[in-house]
Amino acid sequence: MKLRTAVTMVETDYGWVLLDEDTGGFFSLNPSGVLAVRTMLDGGGVDEAVAAITGEYAVDAGTARADVDELLDELDAAKLVTR
Repeated sequence: MKLRTAVTMVETDYGWVLLDEDTGGFFSLNPSGVLAVRTMLDGGGVDEAVAAITGEYAVDAGTARADVDELLDELDAAKLVTR
């Protein structure tokens, strides 16, 4: 996964957001979302993102996978990433 060229990930006082410089839109990420996105931006896939989340948070793999899949669907729908 990669961020589109016009999209940057920025830490703010309120958490992390993906900013789309083309549209001015933004997408907020919670801490587990940041972990998943960073894992995938670093070359990992869904399995690695799930492993990172279950290693950091008290959540089972099935729930983590569903959350990562949902996050990817939302990022795709917002046209923030390419896969």
